[in-house]
Amino acid sequence: MTEATELRCAGCEAPLHHGDRFCEQCGTRLLEIEPPEGGCQVCGAASEAIEDDGYCSVCGARERSASDRIELDLAVAAAVSDRGRAHRRNEDAFRVEVVAQGSVAAVICDGISSASAGDVAARSAADAAVAVLASALEDPARDRRDATHAAVQTANEAVANVPWTTRADRGMPACTLICALYRDGEIVIGSAGDSRAYWIDADGAHQLTVDDSWAEEQAAQGLLTFEQALEDPRSHSITHWIGADAPERGPRLGALRPDGPGRLLLCSDGLWNYVSTTAELGDLIDALPAEASPAAVARALTDTALDRGGRDNITVAVIDIHPS
Repeated sequence: MTEATELRCAGCEAPLHHGDRFCEQCGTRLLEIEPPEGGCQVCGAASEAIEDDGYCSVCGARERSASDRIELDLAVAAAVSDRGRAHRRNEDAFRVEVVAQGSVAAVICDGISSASAGDVAARSAADAAVAVLASALEDPARDRRDATHAAVQTANEAVANVPWTTRADRGMPACTLICALYRDGEIVIGSAGDSRAYWIDADGAHQLTVDDSWAEEQAAQGLLTFEQALEDPRSHSITHWIGADAPERGPRLGALRPDGPGRLLLCSDGLWNYVSTTAELGDLIDALPAEASPAAVARALTDTALDRGGRDNITVAVIDIHPS
């Protein structure tokens, strides 16, 4: 690693990717510098530094290409995952399964940048979790909460088995996880970390999950108000994750039985870091045509995060829910 690309957090000395907005080890907010027009989106070098092959001659980062985005469109459910403008690789992963009668299983995982093999951890967790959830969709007798809990535990075991090389500046493979199981009119959500779930209907947008973060836990314990906690450099530090060194506690579980149609949205923090409030998220979706498909909504939200900086991997899954 060259001196030009070696970055560490001023708060805890954890390694950073160029363009990170928060240190995932301690939560310190990092300085944002807008790159010059046509220049490198990673190190901020001028446009003259971009070689003909698309790589920056200063830091070696590759410019964006068509392969930086993965899309899945299953009509009633869709997902988009994008590398973003700053990270060298996409360490997010998603899996979506649709079965008969519109039942859906969906998972999004976000590799933790301070951990080893974050991309492999995210893919392994998503694969393991969706296999359990999809099996539950085919078994009417399976309790949905039990299945969701089992999916997260299976994901944790899968990440614990990810091969990795010990390095002083990298922790064990780890990722966040958000998953949803929709069957027979009920949505069950499981989460560990700060990836989120939202419900959007005629009454607006509603956040269904609570982040496993230092700020949320300080507020929940009454030690600080949430606004006070957000002023602390540790505010975005996550307190639960998927991996061998994760805290020994179960995932957060929640359920919703909507009485009318709406949309379930899952996302990594690459989206919600650029959408400051739940109301703003609802406004962005309301601004789209009423007939916009789940795929169109996922693309539009991903593009919004890119337009506002895109300094993290971005993954969005959207599921149409029709309880009838």
